Amino acid sequence: MHEVGIACIRPKNYLPHNTLGILPFEEGFSSRFLRIIFLLALLCLYTEAQAVGKVYRNDKFRYTVFYPDHWFPSGIVYANAFEVRNYDPKNPQSVQEKNRASVIIVDIVNENAEATDRFLNSLLARENTPEQEHQTLIINGHRAVKIRRKVPAQQLGPGASRALASGPLITDQTKFFYSISTYIANGKHVISIEASVPVEADASVIKEIIKIEESLKFDKSKNQIKGG
Repeated sequence: MHEVGIACIRPKNYLPHNTLGILPFEEGFSSRFLRIIFLLALLCLYTEAQAVGKVYRNDKFRYTVFYPDHWFPSGIVYANAFEVRNYDPKNPQSVQEKNRASVIIVDIVNENAEATDRFLNSLLARENTPEQEHQTLIINGHRAVKIRRKVPAQQLGPGASRALASGPLITDQTKFFYSISTYIANGKHVISIEASVPVEADASVIKEIIKIEESLKFDKSKNQIKGG
């Protein structure tokens, strides 16, 4: 009796298995594939870091607001506010006057949560017009109202919320500005994020403002400022 052997014929570049669980087309395919995945992951992390940009953190009311890398803190110290501008305050000429914008974040504490609701309701009481539009939003799970108005420079108003008037932004009192404000409720606490920009500004500047105002994130663990 003769023993019968079974011959197993394998392709020249055959590999029995690999860590990815797929049949490679040639030697070294797995390592190249892993390198590609690694590079794509790095690209995603870099893109995400660019998208986040800079961060303003409010430790008292436990929230953060994100703004682009090319925006700068104004350098003005407020008791209850923080301001950023899309140009270096030390070199405002780096941005065209028509595109210079400011965003100021103001914390307001009402008597209770019901007072906050009444305040937001009052913002929605007027009808939308070409000169003033309002919009209801949910930002990070919280009720919000956005108001967009077209106002002359002299009506931007004094005080912390209109710090632009003291800077190089307003040189022509006949100019018109968009005042874009978002009010976000957090119990009896309201976060007012107010922006000003000339009406001639590029659409990309308006888009950045809106993105900043809607970027707010609360620390969900202890963020709620209860009424009472």
